[in-house]
Amino acid sequence: MFAVPGALAANSCLNCHEKLSAFNETEQQFNEIRIKHLTRDIACSLECHAATLSKFAISNFEQWTRSKHALFNVTCDNCHGGNPGSDVKETAHVGVLRDSDPNSTVFYRNVPGTCGKCHVEELKQFMGSAHYQKLQALRQAPACDTCHVPHEFKILNVSEFHNLCSNCHNIDMRVAPSDAPDRAIAALQDADNLKSEIRKADDAIKYAKQQGKDTSAAQKSLDNAISIRDSLPVLWHSFDLSNFNNVTDSGIKHAQQAQLDTGMPIATPKGPGFGIIVSLAGIIAIFLLRRR
Repeated sequence: MFAVPGALAANSCLNCHEKLSAFNETEQQFNEIRIKHLTRDIACSLECHAATLSKFAISNFEQWTRSKHALFNVTCDNCHGGNPGSDVKETAHVGVLRDSDPNSTVFYRNVPGTCGKCHVEELKQFMGSAHYQKLQALRQAPACDTCHVPHEFKILNVSEFHNLCSNCHNIDMRVAPSDAPDRAIAALQDADNLKSEIRKADDAIKYAKQQGKDTSAAQKSLDNAISIRDSLPVLWHSFDLSNFNNVTDSGIKHAQQAQLDTGMPIATPKGPGFGIIVSLAGIIAIFLLRRR
């Protein structure tokens, strides 16, 4: 099927859930085909059926193997409960409830508390958000696994994130503010700008050191910018975009100050570069040849 790290091979969850999870009749048929292949000693892998299987739910375990949870050996029981030390179904699943059960650790309103057992600071930020208040009021609202897709827990790209927020924050749904998706994307772009300014400051400091200049003040400003950059992933979970922007802007100012503190001029292009000039010359030459 797929490679499993040696430290994880002994996980009793894998011993029981070594087959693809059958969430519907069609996927059950694929699983039966796979079993027949194995009994006939025919190699079978997800890669062979990826195009078809991608239309349906793929094994939760297979998704988990691609996550950082797998890398740090955070196994099924950490989120779902149960007794991983038992190979008896009844005792292994003690405390494991369906995600539709309000008492389940992965019921949507309970997910923040489950994730917060490890992600303490993120939970603190999230508890101050309007999203969390709606969850507490027994209303529908995003939880951790809304943005961090289980079981990969990957971070959504900009397009996915914008589309997700737009499901609620739009004019038709009347969930204020309706421009939240655009503001959130702008905030993420500011965070990227901060990272860019930090790289520029780091390069400026390295160059200044080579010139024998004192960079202590510049390094202090850069350290402040880096500290702010590192705090952003946790701060994001408050969904306070105004505060997030203020903090990000502060980090950008620190990074730019670091560049100024080096005493090195920040080069800005005053005209087209040599590569652009050559490309334009080539285009003109082709145009003239075609006319002939």
